[in-house]
Amino acid sequence: MFKGIARKPVSKKKVYLKYGFVAVEQSCHCCPGCGHVLNAGPEYQPKYCDQCGQKISFSGVEWTEDKELGFVGEECV
Repeated sequence: MFKGIARKPVSKKKVYLKYGFVAVEQSCHCCPGCGHVLNAGPEYQPKYCDQCGQKISFSGVEWTEDKELGFVGEECV
């Protein structure tokens, strides 16, 4: 593909630990060319991937809130 043609980012979901004990599901957007995670959100959408230079178009992308899945680990006594 040509880097000058705008492509939609690839949406992926990942789970991470917030504060070390709360599992949170987060939606992240990756470059369709190289797979690099884009530093994007509802307030900021880059026009190009900072790794490979692929032109990115966020038109039509729906932004979602992070979803808390619950606590992880031993219960407090």
